[in-house]
Amino acid sequence: MNNKLKLLTVLGIAVSMSNVPMAQTASGTMTVSATVSEACSVSAATMTFPAISLFANTDVVADTAGSLLISCTAATSPLIWSDSPRVLTGPGAGIEEIPFSLGQTSVTALTNALPVIVAGEAIAAPFVADGTEQAVPLHGLIKAADYAGKAPGLYTASITINVSY
Repeated sequence: MNNKLKLLTVLGIAVSMSNVPMAQTASGTMTVSATVSEACSVSAATMTFPAISLFANTDVVADTAGSLLISCTAATSPLIWSDSPRVLTGPGAGIEEIPFSLGQTSVTALTNALPVIVAGEAIAAPFVADGTEQAVPLHGLIKAADYAGKAPGLYTASITINVSY
């Protein structure tokens, strides 16, 4: 087929299609939404008291050293608390116990200021909730009288930190 014949064929098809009615179009709207849920997360944290000398006869303090990280969505009002017993157990079969207290500062640790929820008590998170992970310092205190006469060895506890929002 020569080029003129091909061109006439294509033009003929185009002209014949111009008489075909165009399809109709209808429009509508679609609603799209997303809900961001309120949420908080709490990282695993560590608090390690320095080695205790039974002869020192002084209170021992420690803190979370930035390891306790809490994240809450914006516009929440997080409250921090723990209902875990504040007792280190050890050595061996865990028959020895050393009580300790927790607070937001070493001073508030003296009064065990991190509440064990009683009638809704809790401390306000020391940050503005904005969805980012933030370090929350907690301080621990072991009073000298509470470790006097204890057997040497490792004493441990597992504390659950709760965040209500």
